[in-house]
Amino acid sequence: MLSAERRRLILKQIETEGSAQINQLAERFGVSAMTIRRDLDVLEAERRIVRTRGGAMLREDPRREFPHRWKDERNQPAKEAIARRAVALIGSGQSVILDAGSTNLRLARQMTSLQDVMLITNDLKIALELGDVESLHVVLTGGQLKPKVYSLEGHHGVAMLSGFNVDTAFIGCDAFDLERGAMTNSMTKITMKQAMMKSARRRVLLADSSKFEQRALLSFADLTDFHTIITDDGIPPESAEACQKAGIEVIIAPKEESAT
Repeated sequence: MLSAERRRLILKQIETEGSAQINQLAERFGVSAMTIRRDLDVLEAERRIVRTRGGAMLREDPRREFPHRWKDERNQPAKEAIARRAVALIGSGQSVILDAGSTNLRLARQMTSLQDVMLITNDLKIALELGDVESLHVVLTGGQLKPKVYSLEGHHGVAMLSGFNVDTAFIGCDAFDLERGAMTNSMTKITMKQAMMKSARRRVLLADSSKFEQRALLSFADLTDFHTIITDDGIPPESAEACQKAGIEVIIAPKEESAT
């Protein structure tokens, strides 16, 4: 196999899984670890990946939507803490919308003890996670499946959401700040997110602090379109204060909570 083809396949694997280890790549391609290191050096020089201890991961790019697995592995303590605070906003007998994403997947796992809750989502992983929980009524939106992200998107899902009136929508984002609001790197996600927000009486933004004061490709909502933001204790105090002055409830979840 030519080195250029091997590097193409290595990059494809990292794009699919979010990261890769040198020893696994060496075994897969039947070459030495030194050869894989040289391949990774080339890909890093091309600004396609970032070298890590024993392997490599995708380079962050504000124009790229990353695969679910890559997102799921980042900032796990913060996401767990946010999910624990978010589930406290859901009461028995209520209806909720869960946007696709790794933080909402953790929220879904916290919902298994709730009773008689209707949950609407466009995330296949969330639907599968809760498919056997009899106390929850899970509704999966229509739409086209987005590979590697496992979300359903498109006008079929938007049309379905337009008929619902739920208590709370939990929305994710790729970045947010006071000026540009909540942002995403996916053009196809915008209409779904906006339809979810329109269908809910209460709109809650779930975002770990690494996304604050960052920019993504497209804005889909002003911050003041949300009633509540749940984030972790890494958020700059002045940013939390600015949100509160704008009339947004800010719930800060200490990351230590995820370990209790």
